[in-house]
Formats: sequence, structure tokens, C-alpha cells
Amino acid sequence: MKRVVPILVLGVACLCGCSLSKRLARTSTRVEKMYADTLEWGELPLRTITWAQALSLARKNNLELKDAEDEIENAKRQALSIYTDLIPGVSYYGYMTRSIAQLSSAVDTDDLSSSVNVTFSIPALTQVPYRVYSSKARLFAAMMAKEGRYRELVSKMYRIVRGREIGMARASLEKRNPSQDKRFLLQEEQERKQKDEKYWQELAQLIGVRDVRWQITPSSMPHVRWSDYESRLNRLGSLVVCNFAMRLEQARMAQYGIALNYLPTINTSLYSPSLFSSTGGTYSGTFLDKDDTRLNLSISYSLDSKLSTWNSYQQNKARYEREKIKVADELRDHRNRIYQLSQSMREYATWHSFMSKQIAFLKSSNKLHAEDFIEGAEKLHSMQVELLSQEEKAIESEAALVLEYGMPDEPDSPSCIPATDRQ
Repeated sequence: MKRVVPILVLGVACLCGCSLSKRLARTSTRVEKMYADTLEWGELPLRTITWAQALSLARKNNLELKDAEDEIENAKRQALSIYTDLIPGVSYYGYMTRSIAQLSSAVDTDDLSSSVNVTFSIPALTQVPYRVYSSKARLFAAMMAKEGRYRELVSKMYRIVRGREIGMARASLEKRNPSQDKRFLLQEEQERKQKDEKYWQELAQLIGVRDVRWQITPSSMPHVRWSDYESRLNRLGSLVVCNFAMRLEQARMAQYGIALNYLPTINTSLYSPSLFSSTGGTYSGTFLDKDDTRLNLSISYSLDSKLSTWNSYQQNKARYEREKIKVADELRDHRNRIYQLSQSMREYATWHSFMSKQIAFLKSSNKLHAEDFIEGAEKLHSMQVELLSQEEKAIESEAALVLEYGMPDEPDSPSCIPATDRQ
């Protein structure tokens, strides 16, 4: 005890001596050094990876996915707390008392008292099943939210990589065009540098590692084709189904959570005197015995005479009914968007097939006269430019398909059934 008091005094003195201005000055110095050490995008090392490697890195490092993982872990801890609340709590209490006149003398056992207590309770037994069900729903919703964020990440990355691939193809095509104005090519080169920096920045943000310039090999990325999704477009993507289902279930749970207030409240607890107690050095030992230990069970019921519970129940019931109407309307809108997307992709696939055959025919045809050759070359270049332009416009539709159903080389999202409920 003689050592504890000086340590406490020293800790309080150090805490009081902390200066906010000094702490901010040191932190500001670190921030300035970090800024001085930060390189521009063009100075960072270039690293080429495959599409699969990029997705693997994003799974580990993307900040939004890490936030989603934290939500999952928090939901798991909340689910576990339902059972850890049943563990008896043990607490220690100690204090020292003595007269002012004796403060200069050494502390002895007569000045000290302490006790160890245990508490155990199971509050509101009627609420336990609802808490268990609610915790399962919260955990599953957090898991589906993570999958949804990952699907958005894949869709964004596909749009970025495909856009860069088409942009580089157009730049290469323009360089091979002998009739192209050199000033136009110089302007295109300057714009390409700006697009490169935007590409590196967006890709680094998605991957979650910002100390290199990422370059994804276009050939390693599966391309979205209409034929890969034609059989899926007559139904919703599994993640979309889960999202709508969880909205309805959460609205229903809010309604029945209020209805549980009509049930009587049952509480049980275990009471005992101190497990151990020491008082002023006069007594030390345990007090726990079967005569002093009490098991308490209480039942209470409150009549809803002011109709406050009834009003809350009716309000949540109305919300649940409105939510069902909203979901039905959104499903109709969603179906219409998918139909329009289907029509657009079908028309584009037909047009793309026709243009590709025309370009292949022009490349294979022999031109005997110089005029025919020049005319054919110009027509071929024009068709290739138009093909790339339409491919660039189709990226948004392709990314929408990825967002709804995932990449063509992977199955749709997991079933909207929690793993704990699957047989």
C-alpha cells in the first residue's frame, strides 16, 4: 500500500501535466513528414497483377469491406452477449479509512476493508427467444451487407478496367490511322496521362493498397457477354432477394417486438452476501451459506390502460403494411429496369456480332486498286472506332449485370438462408 499511493499521485500529476498544444504539435509534425514522404502517382512503382489477384487483395485490404467485417464481428458479439449475460458477475470492493491525525504513520490492516461479491440474474425471460431471433437476423443482415459491398466493388472494378482497356485500344487505333492529325494525337496523349492517374487512384482505392500503381492485365478478366446472363434475367439476383426479404422481416420484427410487451415480465436472480469480507482487520473469511443465499423469482404485468403499447403496435403494424407496398412497387420498377437492360444487351449483342463480321470481312478482302484499298482502310477504321465507342457505352450495362448477378465465371450470391438454419 505504501507503493500504491505514490504511484497514483505520480499518475495524476502526469495526466494533469499533459499539454494539448504539445501533443498536437508532435502529431502535426508526423503529418507533415507523411506528406513530405508521399509520392505522386507517376513516381510510384508499377505493379501488374491479374484480375483474380486484384479481387483477392481487395478482399483483404478494402476499407469498406473491413468496416463490413467489423459490423459482422459486432453482431457476433451481441449474439454471444445473450449467453454471457447468464454468467455470474464477480466484483471486488475495497477501501481505506483513518483519521487525519494518523495520515503520517504507516498504513496497517486495521485501516483496510474489502469484500468480494457475486451477482447472477436472468432478466425478462419472455424476451430471450426474441433476442436470440433478433441476433440471428442482425448477424445475417451484416453478412449480406458485406457481400453486397463486395459485389459493388467487383462491378466498379470491372467498369474501371474495361474502360481503360477500350481506351487503350482506341488510342492504339488512332496511332495507326495515317490520316490522323498529329496535334490531335498530342492532345489525346495529354488526356491519357490524366486518365491514367484517375485509373491508378480509383483502382488503389478499391484494392485498398495505395503505395503502388496497380495495373490489371485485361486478358485475365472475364468479359461480360449477353449469353452468360440470358438465362438469369427472368429472376432476381440472390443478393437483391435477400435485401428485400430482410427489409420485410425487420419491419415485421419491429411489430412483434412491441407485441411482446403484452406478456408478463419474468425475472430471476441469485442473491448472496459477500463471498469474502475483511473488515478493519477484525474479521476475515467467507459469509456464503445456504441459509443466507436467496433465489428470487419475480413476475410483473402492467395493464396497458393508457393504450400506449397498443398505439405503438398499430403504428408498427401500419409501417409493416406500407413496407410491403413499397417493396412491391420497387420490385416492379426493378423488373422494368432488368427488362430494359435485357433489351439493350440483346440489341447490342446482335449489333456487335454483325459489326465484328463486317470488320473481319473487310480485313480479309483483297483490294486490287489503290483507291479501293484506301477507301477500304478508311471504312475499316471508321467501323473499328464505332465498335469501340459502342463497347465503351455498353460498359455501364455490363457493370449493372455484374452488380445484379456477379461475374459470369462465378455463381450467383449465396442463398438467402442463414447457415445456422440450413438442414
